[in-house]
Amino acid sequence: MEFERLDIRPAGRVMDAYFNDPDFIHTYFDYSPDAEGYAARLKELESRTFDRAGLSRVIRGFMGKAGLSEEAEAHLLELEEGAPAVVGGQQAGLLTGPLYSVNKALSVVAEARRLRAELGTPVVPIFWIAGEDHDLLEINHVYAISDDRPVKRQFPVPFGAKTMASETAFDPAEMEAYIRSVFRDYGETAHTESLIGTVLDCLEGNPTFTSFFAALMARLFSEEGLLLLDAADPALRQLEAPHFENMVRNSAAIAAGVAETEERFVRDGFDRPLGSDGQDAHLFYVESGERFLLRREDGKFVNSQAGFSFSEDELAEIAHTRPELLSNNVVTRPVMQDLAIPVLTFVGGPGEIAYWSLLRPAFREMGIRMPVIIPRQSLTFISRLTASLLSETGLSEEEVLAGMAEEEKQAFIDRVSDREAAGRIARMEEQLNDGYRELSASLESRGRNVRELIEKNIAFHERQFNYLKEKIRESVLLEHETAIRRYSRLEAELLPEGGFQERKFSPFQFMNEYGPGFISDLAARMDGRPGDHHLVRL
Repeated sequence: MEFERLDIRPAGRVMDAYFNDPDFIHTYFDYSPDAEGYAARLKELESRTFDRAGLSRVIRGFMGKAGLSEEAEAHLLELEEGAPAVVGGQQAGLLTGPLYSVNKALSVVAEARRLRAELGTPVVPIFWIAGEDHDLLEINHVYAISDDRPVKRQFPVPFGAKTMASETAFDPAEMEAYIRSVFRDYGETAHTESLIGTVLDCLEGNPTFTSFFAALMARLFSEEGLLLLDAADPALRQLEAPHFENMVRNSAAIAAGVAETEERFVRDGFDRPLGSDGQDAHLFYVESGERFLLRREDGKFVNSQAGFSFSEDELAEIAHTRPELLSNNVVTRPVMQDLAIPVLTFVGGPGEIAYWSLLRPAFREMGIRMPVIIPRQSLTFISRLTASLLSETGLSEEEVLAGMAEEEKQAFIDRVSDREAAGRIARMEEQLNDGYRELSASLESRGRNVRELIEKNIAFHERQFNYLKEKIRESVLLEHETAIRRYSRLEAELLPEGGFQERKFSPFQFMNEYGPGFISDLAARMDGRPGDHHLVRL
């Protein structure tokens, strides 16, 4: 395994401002990602009170089923004794979901390790699973390559289901059959059966999307001691009860501050990440595992479609006595995360950093400041097959990632196309059209209006010529099929459907080739800077 840093940074105006405009950090965040920012954040955390014992108990209870590694147990003890955390999170996808989930966890581990060394104090890595999310169609699939293109393999979920991932159960036998079908797409290697065994071990006793995801992540990151939390864990909700109550009481101020900041964000030339409104409550009410977004209307917290309506005192009482009936949205989740965990640094993707840019008022209304915000790192993997295709086509990794594989494929097709046949057909078309034009002119000069009939004849012959050209093209493509497929497969491997690997493929696709030590080896070698993109040759 070899690492090489690529000169690729997360795209977009927000990330360009994050990396290149110091005023952007000072305007929208509380701390800069440098030594001064980290020192100030540590000082703030030391001034705050956290239920560290309770938090450790929640993590231990959640991870207990998957088994706590020695490294995770050591991190839990450090957390109890005062260590701050590096935090990142993601939804609970199948087979860990797309690679960016693992990339984010790797970034959390790498950043915690770096800060531990630089600050000379324990720093622990925590992964916050967004188990309260209910968009199951975002997490019920895995992509694999079939016929030289990425194909989505979906696990069926009930139509229209909106239950939280942590409360959505599946049939374990159906999931096992699905897992085996995905690995058949990956192909048989020396590691396949062992990996399937690992996945099925994690499936045992974990019949929800979140519990299955957590078991896999705990297993894959056992050597790194990655700590896992489920945002929908009822035990965590009890820890969060007083914070939910304060969020209810401060809901109007939070919504107003975020909406005002978003307007400024737009005036500064950025997009509108949230589309926030001053009447948003930024909280969900939960019933039978389904979340219902609340708004504030006439002093009430309501969801008109579902028929829910609560006064502020009623919702505050629910927060106090039954916090499991409340759930955070994209605005209040980061704040709740920071209230429950001593977060030194938050590691996010470009989209997350865009909406975090709007949240400083929400943090301030709850009496706290934002953590240091850094972008996660990214990885692009070069398998042995990919390396061979690069050699055969003469393209570099950077050229393929820049979208040149499709251009080169079309250029190759142009080079091998039957130009002589195309020229002859063109001349035949021209001769025929000339003949029809002469005939039309001759007939019209004698008062015979047959223009419509002649146009129909020309259109008929044009279709026949096009059919002939297409058949000749198909013959050429068939003759050079192997060479042409190299470009298609290369694009599918490195830039599937025009995006990076991390948005499509599961890490198990690469583990199937590399072996079970894939994650631990990546973690050991990943030491780049925030936002770096690495090329990894397997």
